Amino acid sequence: MIKDTKKIIQALTYLACKEDDKVMDNMKAYKLLWLADRYHLRQTGMTVTGDAYYAMPHGIVPSDAKCILEKEKTKLRNPRGYKERYIDNKGPHSFMALADADLKVFSESDLEALDKVYETYGQMSAMELSEMSHNFPEWTFYSNLLADKELKNSYRIDLDHFFENGPEGKFFNESPEMLELTQELYRQYNRVYA
Repeated sequence: MIKDTKKIIQALTYLACKEDDKVMDNMKAYKLLWLADRYHLRQTGMTVTGDAYYAMPHGIVPSDAKCILEKEKTKLRNPRGYKERYIDNKGPHSFMALADADLKVFSESDLEALDKVYETYGQMSAMELSEMSHNFPEWTFYSNLLADKELKNSYRIDLDHFFENGPEGKFFNESPEMLELTQELYRQYNRVYA
């Protein structure tokens, strides 16, 4: 069970290191983390990062990753000084990798998910990824609430929505039998560690 933000920080570092200048837009990072967690959850029953996700006006956002990059308090334990060894803010909406990611925190399947997502979506802009996220069930489920300006502007996503098929049939194309199995693994894992 993931108890702190180290894996989130390492995933952010790993993705930023894939950029030519090691600088990544925050929103782009949020969307790539979401896609990697969505993919990994559907493959194994667990996410890469252990982060909680929220539906927000600009799409799907990982809560603690956003708090880390915006220097806010995280829900998971955030070890003092750990972030500063690996990433630093570069302007108000981007960050830079200061070192290579510590690959020891990742499983082979974690790295496969991060690599596959970056290869597939890494050339898209933050806004393109944001717009794409609006077509996935985990965002559309909350879209009517988000459209009402009188209501709050973020809703915690039930990760069961990640098991629903969205528009990306080429990337998220697991069989119904596999999804049923990994969703059951996810639910068992949550019962044990909730």
